[in-house]
Amino acid sequence: MPAQQTIIKVLKILEAHQERNSMLENAKKRSNFQILIATILSARARDEITVPISNKLFKKYPTPAKLANARKSSVEKIIKPIGFYKNKAKNIIKTAESIHEKYNDKIPRTKTALLELPGVGSKVANCVLVYALKKPAIPVDTHVHKVANRLGWVKTRTPEQTEKRLEEIVPRRYWLIVNEVFVVHGQDVCKSVPLCSECVIFKYCKRVGVVKSR
Repeated sequence: MPAQQTIIKVLKILEAHQERNSMLENAKKRSNFQILIATILSARARDEITVPISNKLFKKYPTPAKLANARKSSVEKIIKPIGFYKNKAKNIIKTAESIHEKYNDKIPRTKTALLELPGVGSKVANCVLVYALKKPAIPVDTHVHKVANRLGWVKTRTPEQTEKRLEEIVPRRYWLIVNEVFVVHGQDVCKSVPLCSECVIFKYCKRVGVVKSR
């Protein structure tokens, strides 16, 4: 396990060298409800697909009330290019109903309450906490899981295990940036074949599981 000061240094270096994060940029343009729905849609899908589709969805159904009263067939037609669109259409309509009827159009502010919404798992709940509510959490997707393991910070098999381990070793005051910096790093540098020659944190990385790099 790396020393805590090393963890902090790596996170600060990545933050200083990165200029964009699609989740963060889109979050600035959306309501908290829209961030929640967009994050449900993004599960197992790429940003370049989900972002324009989410924008199209919110143009027609911008509020919990409007989405709650939408026809499932209409929602399916809009989000069809996204994987698992039938199940996601059902989930986002039911979630909109719950937000409208149970929470008076406000999204719940705790992870426990968020997890009760249809289509919301740990990663989605944590993304909403971070990007909508600015509350400390560590959303773990494939990029975060990959980077954390390659660095040697964790030795885990699943994103759920990675989330739990990162919560134990990363100081809480830095939880808000873990997803942001690791996702961008995983997309741009620490790819399936990592660009180690371009990596600004190379000297801190144990390169666990890396058999080929550029």
